[in-house]
Amino acid sequence: MRSKAAWRPKKTNPIESRVDSDAHANGWSARNQQFLSYFLSRFGQRRAVPVTSLLIATSAGVGIGALVNQAVSEAPITVRLALSMVSGVAGLALVRRKLAFDHAQHSAAIALAGGLLHANRDCLKVLSKDGKMLRVSEHGAVLMEAESPEQLAGADWLEFWTGEDRTAAEKALADALSGSSSSFTGSCATTKGRTKWWNSTLTPVRGENGAVDALLCASEDVTQQSELLKTLRERDELMHEMELHVRLVFYSYSSHFERCHHVSAGVESVFGITPEELSNRPSAWLDLVVPEDREPVLAEMNRIASEVAEGRFEYRIRRPDGCLRWIRSTAYPVRDGAANVVRIVGVSEDVTLEQERLAALDHLAYTDGLTGLANRSALIRHMKTLCRQNVAFGLMFVDLDRFKVLNDTLGHTAADRLLQDVAKAIQGALRPDSCVARLGGDEFAVIVRGDSDRASLARLAQSLLNLFSSDAKDLAAPFVTASIGISIFPEHGCEHEALLTSADIAMYAAKKGGRNGFRFADEASSDVLGDFELERNLPTALASDQFILHFQGIHEPASLAVKGVEALVRWNHPARGLVGPGSFIPILEESGFIVEVGAWVMDAALAQLAVWQAAGKKELSMSVNVSACQLRDDSLVAIVDQALRKHRVPPRCLQIELTESALMQNPTLAQATLMALKRLGVRIAIDDFGTGYSSLRYLADFSPDIVKIDRSFTARLGRDAAAASIVRGIIQMSHELGIKVTAEGVETNQQLHALRDAGCDYVQGYLLTKPMNAENLVHCENSVPLSAAGAASYRAY
Repeated sequence: MRSKAAWRPKKTNPIESRVDSDAHANGWSARNQQFLSYFLSRFGQRRAVPVTSLLIATSAGVGIGALVNQAVSEAPITVRLALSMVSGVAGLALVRRKLAFDHAQHSAAIALAGGLLHANRDCLKVLSKDGKMLRVSEHGAVLMEAESPEQLAGADWLEFWTGEDRTAAEKALADALSGSSSSFTGSCATTKGRTKWWNSTLTPVRGENGAVDALLCASEDVTQQSELLKTLRERDELMHEMELHVRLVFYSYSSHFERCHHVSAGVESVFGITPEELSNRPSAWLDLVVPEDREPVLAEMNRIASEVAEGRFEYRIRRPDGCLRWIRSTAYPVRDGAANVVRIVGVSEDVTLEQERLAALDHLAYTDGLTGLANRSALIRHMKTLCRQNVAFGLMFVDLDRFKVLNDTLGHTAADRLLQDVAKAIQGALRPDSCVARLGGDEFAVIVRGDSDRASLARLAQSLLNLFSSDAKDLAAPFVTASIGISIFPEHGCEHEALLTSADIAMYAAKKGGRNGFRFADEASSDVLGDFELERNLPTALASDQFILHFQGIHEPASLAVKGVEALVRWNHPARGLVGPGSFIPILEESGFIVEVGAWVMDAALAQLAVWQAAGKKELSMSVNVSACQLRDDSLVAIVDQALRKHRVPPRCLQIELTESALMQNPTLAQATLMALKRLGVRIAIDDFGTGYSSLRYLADFSPDIVKIDRSFTARLGRDAAAASIVRGIIQMSHELGIKVTAEGVETNQQLHALRDAGCDYVQGYLLTKPMNAENLVHCENSVPLSAAGAASYRAY
């Protein structure tokens, strides 16, 4: 009763308590008397008269007879006796009837009061005019957590209230003493100190003279309702605050988007229009969509309504203030019990910043940092698109002659300027729709779209050679020559790898022919890697145990402790020696043999992990790469499950690494397979993160456990502020999503230091551990995690 919660539910004004008018009071009193009269008369019929009442009635009859006998003492004895008996019997009958009626009325009143008290769930109290509690009902004592009604008898009712509630209680008491019923709502504590909310009504009890003799207080326990109301109000306030401050728009539309049922306040910050505008004109937001995106948006809306399926779409809008923003909207149809769509709910958010980051990542991933040209990844992406569209084009490999000599003579700075000038010269000599890329070092590539004529390609190649060897003022060195190799789609291949290989071979043929010239692919005469020979040897390679595993450590950047290893497959070819995966993995994928080899890698890797764990490295994890072909194969999940069971390796110690190409070839199938692997308890990692055009989408759609930052970003740490910012952004964003981060390609202490400061979870690279066989990995004294000197040098740095 002495304290209460800071939040107070809505209650009656303590200054303006509810008071009944005299007319209503009189009307209610008359009707209540009719009800009581009916009940008492019905309840009091045929009630037996107690013995005491009979004795009283008999005594009264005898007394009346004696009085009559004395009054007619002069009459004859017979007359006196007759009158005395008649009057005695009559008096007996009248008194007995009166006593019987009073007893019935009293019994009925007691029964009615008892029934009302038993049925009433309020805390009923009888108050004296000075506010003392004369009596409390049994149920009222329970509500007040008293041991019995007697515990509360004599207590001052007003002392239970404090603050504003005390004022309201005093006002209600005064109103009741003046003859009017009054109500108020307030909180007070029980006898055990627990705060409860009460809705109390005070009613005056009048005597025969009409004066107020006592008060009846009925208090309803409304604590549960008050707490529920408080929760609902707090939830409403929270939702309102979220809608105001979070840049999200929650909406509810009719089943075909023709009516807007509700839209949150966030629509003003996201779309720049008010909720009232959408209520009056539900398509107001659609008018903001840029013309190029409007048709796809309408198509997706129609699909959601017709197919009754959820949908997500991204589009651009032009806000009323002229600002161009990217919006992502998600919609979910809601059905009733009869499976009819009753409304469509969803959320829209401003993803402009995300799109800008994607554009920045895309630019970084597909742009050469020195010249600003496209890089190898961009060139390959462009070639894949043209091959898929079956567009004729010519590919030129341009390699500067004796560039190492120029580099050593001019110095790195001047050589870099030379490369920049060469890049500008090539761009200036080509049509605007041509693609120019720097592949690395002094190698350039040119895609001439829509031209597969040898004569025109030859003229273009010769014009480039003339440009290089001229003493043009925009070139850093007057005597620059180049060798050019040319391949043509589809003459020299129907996919990018064949065309790249053909052009590369032709370029080396031009160098062997004396430099400063060009060759077409079919004129090339150089030693070509025997891909077909390797392909012929593949079927026997696995059977004869030619495949082996090397392992590279994955380290914790602060302690340099090895937390996991990555399994890397090598081909120990009987004639060519150790063959790297770049030479045979593509052949495995194209031939479909990758599934069988992948199963062997999984088994061998987990077998080795089981050996290490048995030796005490219980928490060591194993990373195994899975290709697109394996991901498409139905047996992948079974292969993983069988290997885990066979070697008794905890599933959490296995990490499956997937690349962009593996995920994007069939995203739906990939997502289903990943979910099945996660159900086994296996962890999922996205390899080469940051090099794909939709890397952020992977985080949303595939929910990986780990992302591996591509080595192209790691290599720039310490010399490229933009790359460092992007790496920090990837790490921070991943951590906010609960995703661990591993950085690949760590080759310098400076890179390791930067990654540790950025909060990267794991690091991997030649600085720490080179790929090696299992025995060398354990016993290598020069490995950083096993070398005290290596750890000390890092700490000193």
